[in-house]
Amino acid sequence: MKIVTVIAGDKNFIHYTTTSAEYSKKLGYPTKIYDLGGLGIGKPFEARVSPQVGAKIASKPNIIKDALLDVDDNDVVVWIDADALILDRIDEILDVKFDIGVTVRQPKAKENSLPINAGIVFARKTEQTLKFVDEWIQLCQTGVSDQQELNKLCRVTTKDMDSSVVRDNTLIHVFQCRIYNNSYFKKKSAPHAKILHYKSKLRHLFPT
Repeated sequence: MKIVTVIAGDKNFIHYTTTSAEYSKKLGYPTKIYDLGGLGIGKPFEARVSPQVGAKIASKPNIIKDALLDVDDNDVVVWIDADALILDRIDEILDVKFDIGVTVRQPKAKENSLPINAGIVFARKTEQTLKFVDEWIQLCQTGVSDQQELNKLCRVTTKDMDSSVVRDNTLIHVFQCRIYNNSYFKKKSAPHAKILHYKSKLRHLFPT
């Protein structure tokens, strides 16, 4: 089993995408880069990115599926948003049983009502995972946000942190956001974090 990281971006995210990929490669992880338009590196991929404010990459599950089809059974594809950086190896996730892995916001987070932040998604190549991703793709064909549709499929809450649930035969593990999708470092350091997410108001802190 191995971990493969997946990072995608267009010409507007060249700095974020290349920097995030460099961090992943330095840790020794095979890294797949997807060019969503004008990036100039990686695999060209036609993806629908919603122009709506706050919307996400509606084609994210399509990219994840493409990456899954290129790895061996039981390998784990880790989607990393271009504005996130992996700081330390995360090999321990290979010892956790799951088809899909997500992180949920801290209980006091008030950003929105969606518990899952889809900036980091773990997908182990199993038959059930491919079925799940296909359903995610179908939902995103009519929606504008991969994040909204992922929340609909997983149906987890902050109470599920660091535990597993089964949804329609898919084993979903909820990893700790403080470790694997940390965006709570603006006012205090986060030495425990292995992945930092410089989303929205944290974007200006992203390394230059």
